[in-house]
Amino acid sequence: MKKEDLFENINGIDEEYILKAAEFSAGKKLVPNKRQILAACAAILVIAVIIVSIVVKGKIKSPKDDYPFGVTKVLAADPTPIAEGMDAEEFQQSEEFMTWYAESEQKTAQSKALQGGIDEYYTSIMREMLGSGNDNAVCSPLNMYIAFAMLAEVTDGNSRAQILNMLGVSDIETLREQVKCLWECNCADLPYMKCILANSIWLSNAENYKDETLKTLAEQYYVSSFAGTPGSKDMDEALRIWTNNNTFGLLSEYVKDLSIDPESVLEIVSTLYYKAIWNMKFNKDKTTKETFHGTNGDTTADMMHETIINGYAYGTETYTAVKLWLSGQGAMCFYLPDEGVSVDELISDPDILAPAHSDIRSDKHWFSSMVHLSLPKFKVSDRTDMINILKEFGVTDVLSDMTSDFTPLSDNPRLCLSHAEHAAVLEIDEDGVTGAAYTLVSVNNTSLPHSEINLVFDRPFMFVLTGQDGSVLFSGVVRNIE
Repeated sequence: MKKEDLFENINGIDEEYILKAAEFSAGKKLVPNKRQILAACAAILVIAVIIVSIVVKGKIKSPKDDYPFGVTKVLAADPTPIAEGMDAEEFQQSEEFMTWYAESEQKTAQSKALQGGIDEYYTSIMREMLGSGNDNAVCSPLNMYIAFAMLAEVTDGNSRAQILNMLGVSDIETLREQVKCLWECNCADLPYMKCILANSIWLSNAENYKDETLKTLAEQYYVSSFAGTPGSKDMDEALRIWTNNNTFGLLSEYVKDLSIDPESVLEIVSTLYYKAIWNMKFNKDKTTKETFHGTNGDTTADMMHETIINGYAYGTETYTAVKLWLSGQGAMCFYLPDEGVSVDELISDPDILAPAHSDIRSDKHWFSSMVHLSLPKFKVSDRTDMINILKEFGVTDVLSDMTSDFTPLSDNPRLCLSHAEHAAVLEIDEDGVTGAAYTLVSVNNTSLPHSEINLVFDRPFMFVLTGQDGSVLFSGVVRNIE
């Protein structure tokens, strides 16, 4: 099948609707039109973070074009790096940097204003995903937010209302505005920091789809579209290629198991790729072997050490937190429970995001201190079936063809959400942060210093990584060091 035939096989939708996804330009977001040297941040549903050296070399690779012959595609635009070829120092002294910084400040202010309304979702999803137990856990709240926003687009009635309620949004128009704002604020491809979003939909050649909904997904969510025969080797291979390309292989252990059910009518997959270095890198010569007291017993960890002369710590009755900034934008907040306090108590704290969001200059819980920080290098990964979590949020109508409403997508009355999963990985070392995550949703044709303190993270602890606007890109619990 030729690429041009894609939309003739999905009820004749005009190809330009999807190609408009390629028009999303970082020039509209990060750089004034007079220079026009930057291009776009791509699409939505899987998350990744990768460690980099002091200068991030190379550029974001485009998804390969070697998709199987049996799958047609229309790809959204790849982002073009800002100041490509410059190193970090050159960029920070350039006109490109001043332009990017000014526009980034404006986008950040707009997105920060949204965070208060999203915090309840963040804390609720972290409570469900990180849970209790003896194992490590990690997730990307922002990734899942965008994924379920796309699910809301293809539903209506009470099915949509339940999803909007989970996301804390009153109507679909508001949700579209919020996703656009979150997207434009967090997307960046800089010489020392990258945050790339990507979205895709996977369609059956045998199904008729409604043009208006596919147009919305293309224009509002910058979606790459694929069409073929669900359950075929070609379509499964294409799904794995796209997902691996957009997570740079960081989730290959999970991606290798991805497949599309023969009864599938729509698959939604999202990616976010993030890579940054610490503002203050740890000295590798100071890293030592230390004991970590995990829930599964004591193990030996590579413990990084650094003293932050003019540091700040956040103190409550149950934990002490420290925030480490990342180059470009974003920060990572580490929470150490007090002796005798379980890390599970932190997960359930409704104010757990306060250190991540609050200003150290105005929040009384932040105090100036010389922080002697000891933090283990770690890598955590997790894959979660989201169906039971959706039920906990009250999203139930979409799970049965007797109650689901997918009329914006198709007139087929037998559609329901059959599968939803989220996978994430995050790693830190002396240089910075590495991570990836994806969310996959399947719609099937069946039912289903004034002081000094010592912070030694040698027992279970929690972390939250936020974007410049406070969006929660990653959160997790380290219960054991393996």
